[in-house]
Amino acid sequence: MILNTINLLPLFAIVLIRTASVLFFSPIYNQTNLPLMIKIGLALVIAVAIFPTINSSQLTLPDSMVHFILLVLKELAVGFLIGYVATLAFGAFVMGGELISTEIGLSMAQLVDPLFGDNVSPIGQLFQIVGLILFFSINGHHWLINALVLSYKTVPITGYIEMGLSIGRILHLFSGLFVAAIKIAAPIMIILGLTVVVSGFLARSTPEINIFLIIFPMKILVGFLILAISFPFITRAIEYLLNLLHKDIFSMVGGMSQ
Repeated sequence: MILNTINLLPLFAIVLIRTASVLFFSPIYNQTNLPLMIKIGLALVIAVAIFPTINSSQLTLPDSMVHFILLVLKELAVGFLIGYVATLAFGAFVMGGELISTEIGLSMAQLVDPLFGDNVSPIGQLFQIVGLILFFSINGHHWLINALVLSYKTVPITGYIEMGLSIGRILHLFSGLFVAAIKIAAPIMIILGLTVVVSGFLARSTPEINIFLIIFPMKILVGFLILAISFPFITRAIEYLLNLLHKDIFSMVGGMSQ
């Protein structure tokens, strides 16, 4: 019994590597303010839950160190692809907030982002928090675990990844990130652009007015007013993008072995 358990330790380590890779690259568990011991403990718990579902009797791990290292790198790549797809969606939320902040004139106001560890604008931080709350409310964290379990069917431990298809899907999703960010920010950016146009006509009709003393406070006021009015619609757009993320995650996992 003890000997069989010892023989299963390398296989469990491989399962733990893929599990930890998914968690560490995902937007939820990758937060910088989450203690490392909690991340490791959560990865261990999930790996222990997944391990019995793997048919270990038909698996033969490589004997040479080189092939074992390649196997570890492949497991890291699988976890990275699953987690990174989810991270791209939250990147779109932050980028949309950054576009709005730049148009309003708040590009110099930066906050520390606890999710990615970078400096982001207050509106980008707001959109990211809303996205995270909605992600939990629609059980998005379950999607990652389900995708992890499914990945062992599409890419077994001794299987291989179709890197060409996987990278193609990542690039396609990455290009969609910019489109999603623009869709989130476009209504407010258009209205603020019209505000600048109106200010230009005002400056031409009354040259004695210092338009620069008016335009910047007016853009901030109009920007926050439109943001407050359109926030329910922005929330719906974020929820819609998260539902698309569900399809993207499982499409990525299903396409790893095609």
